[in-house]
Amino acid sequence: MQLQAITIGSARLIRGDCREVIPGLGLADAVLTDPPFFTPAVHYQARVEYQRTWADLSILSHWWADIAARLAGICGGTHCLVFCNADSFAAFYPAMFNHWRKTVALGWDKCHVGLGRIWRHQHELIIAARGKNAYHPTDGILRADVLRCKATRPASRVHPVEKPADMLAALIEAISPPGGIIVDPFMGSGTTREACALSGRRFIGVEFAPRYFDRACDRISAAQATQG
Repeated sequence: MQLQAITIGSARLIRGDCREVIPGLGLADAVLTDPPFFTPAVHYQARVEYQRTWADLSILSHWWADIAARLAGICGGTHCLVFCNADSFAAFYPAMFNHWRKTVALGWDKCHVGLGRIWRHQHELIIAARGKNAYHPTDGILRADVLRCKATRPASRVHPVEKPADMLAALIEAISPPGGIIVDPFMGSGTTREACALSGRRFIGVEFAPRYFDRACDRISAAQATQG
């Protein structure tokens, strides 16, 4: 597909397949992203029940392994933070373990119990990987591996899985220097750009879906106009 790229203030926005775009971005101070994480296939039929298998994750594993290798080319020595859930963690973690020097799992406590019967949904995971040249903040703040922040209210979301900008800003401040470049290869509606603005970082975002790319452009343009 033909790439579309625009610059709004300190943000560079690119519409296209991130697998094609990432190698040409140059080095980044950090990557922070929320990729699609599909759950294993479950089939519901009246008379037949199919057993789940690890093979259900194979497509996601191969897809992410390709993307992780490309991301390592621009931030293998720095930080790469990736949101996931309990099912997709098994597909995402090995590729990141292979490309970065250190990998840990962070827990995001949404401070609200979701729907279900038992073990109701309240958290999400973030794989935090870093390389030998990774930035280390010197602000004296003690940062735990559990983050507590309320999720963005559904009625306020532009994207169905939109994350709170203030939480993303806190993550960005921990993984990049002021003025650093943050890359989000799955930009969605542009919340990571909002977080970069809050924390004084530059932003490069990539989005495949035209409707979300357009929404991100409109959102970032409106914010830029407000800032003068």
